[in-house]
Amino acid sequence: MSEVRVDNITGETGTDAVKFTKGITVTGIATVGNVSVGSSVTAGTLFGNGAGITGLTSGKLIKKSFYTITRQSIASPASFPNDDTAPQIDEGIEFFSQAYTPSTANCDLYIFCTAGIRERTNVADDVGMALFISDNTSALRVVTEYNSGGGAAHGAILTIAHKMPSWGVSAKTFSLRTHKANSVNFAAFGYAQEKYGASTHASLFSIEEIST
Repeated sequence: MSEVRVDNITGETGTDAVKFTKGITVTGIATVGNVSVGSSVTAGTLFGNGAGITGLTSGKLIKKSFYTITRQSIASPASFPNDDTAPQIDEGIEFFSQAYTPSTANCDLYIFCTAGIRERTNVADDVGMALFISDNTSALRVVTEYNSGGGAAHGAILTIAHKMPSWGVSAKTFSLRTHKANSVNFAAFGYAQEKYGASTHASLFSIEEIST
């Protein structure tokens, strides 16, 4: 098998495009101004921020990202106001935050998260958590749980699912905040306790990008 190595290949005039026959295998990193194909591109890694993605069929999964919500204790629990207004980004206690940059403006973001929101001491009958984004002071979504009486320890596995349009290819930060609870992802043994290991109780925060 022969091999040809050159520093540069140009067209006959020095400016016209060079066309290669199909079926050529390129190793290493190939830099091109445009790729036009009739069916598909197969690659181990595609570089870039995805801002120029076009032609995707609606409903296709573009990207899925996972982040870990750790087990943690909250020294001084704080509450969302007991009224019919959305919790604010300075209320409750933040226990998770994650910066995120969408691949493209042409997608919807589907956000899923779950966490054990509990009390380690008797601090409340109700607990909750809310989802926020950095450019909005009001919660995107809030969930709560109520359990009263009998001296029971209060808490629950709370889940949030939220859909929103992509804002483009700049970074914003998602965060989760607790209501009244003083532990996150602790084991439910009466009052929440450190049992079975931190890693097994950690939960997930995931983001799916679905083309629009």
